[in-house]
Amino acid sequence: MPVTVEQVVSKKQVKEFVKFPYTLYAKDSNWVPPLLMDDFRKLDRKKHPFWQHAEGEFFLARRDGAVVGRIAGVHDRIWEETHKEKAGYWGWFECIDDAEVARLLFDAAFDFARKRGCTRIIGPMSPNANDYIGTQIEGFEGSPVMLMTYNPPYYDRIIQAYGNRKWKDLVAWMMDNPEIPERLAKIMPRVEAKGGFKIRTINMKDFKNEYDRFVGLYNSYEQVNAVFTPMTPDEMAVMAKDLKMGLDPDLVFFAEVDGKIVGVSVTMPDFNVGYKAAYGHLFPFGIYHLLTAKKKTHLVRTISMGVLKEYRNRGIDLAFYYYSYKNGVPKGYTAAEMSWVEEDNAAMTNTALKLGGKAYRKYRVYEKAL
Repeated sequence: MPVTVEQVVSKKQVKEFVKFPYTLYAKDSNWVPPLLMDDFRKLDRKKHPFWQHAEGEFFLARRDGAVVGRIAGVHDRIWEETHKEKAGYWGWFECIDDAEVARLLFDAAFDFARKRGCTRIIGPMSPNANDYIGTQIEGFEGSPVMLMTYNPPYYDRIIQAYGNRKWKDLVAWMMDNPEIPERLAKIMPRVEAKGGFKIRTINMKDFKNEYDRFVGLYNSYEQVNAVFTPMTPDEMAVMAKDLKMGLDPDLVFFAEVDGKIVGVSVTMPDFNVGYKAAYGHLFPFGIYHLLTAKKKTHLVRTISMGVLKEYRNRGIDLAFYYYSYKNGVPKGYTAAEMSWVEEDNAAMTNTALKLGGKAYRKYRVYEKAL
């Protein structure tokens, strides 16, 4: 049967777009469904703050009436302003193992970008680098960690068949030895004294101000990444609201020098344990699974860590890891994923290796000239 591609315009099509992965991954025990309410919110171009500076279109592929794929084309003005180039994104890509279906989906998304004057397109980013990013290409054993992508192994093949090529590979590092590295524990007092910094945990009673401090840092230190896109205050507010419930205040740190906040580290319990059990629904029982996820997981993920440029090379990053070990292990967290790290980020890679980390999963961001 021929394949057709249609633009998503009706509420029924939006529902089909969001729910297609439930069909695609129905027999995949590793897949972790996101909350349906979150997916619907991200697609709401009238309400979600991302769409205040971006535009996008969503597409469905059908064969004999059944949905067999989906994709989005995105044009983000903040990317253009930051990187000084006319580039678009593609994202929300899900597809059966069929090169024709993938080709027609890419045709639709890439045509969207061309019509807006873009000369290059990168992806997958859903919707940008501050959310789900990359196609998993290595390390398919087990379920993904929270806020990391997951897909069938054949995706890399059908994506490259269209002419997309590697732009950046992102690495997930696993630290699964719960013992604090002896050398790290030994040198930490000297590192802190010489570096002239102090490490403290987040004050949840002052969350609004702590959040504002994080915002002030994030858009500065993340510039080391080629796929960096600044976040607006409204986007930050949504992220803070989403993550607040899952924060363990003993694993969120600020670094201070002479009273000035110069670095931050955010490590969170792997809430995918709860999301998997909730199976997309917050009610009636999903909220219970999410609230009890901390007790069910021994894995954490360091989702953001950075130090202002002028305060690097003082050992602040090592201190973040040290205190994450010191505070986390007694609470039952025995393994940590540090993700994601651009493969050519030598500083973060060297730190991960010094801590005994293993590069155990890899994700790819592709590019194609238009």
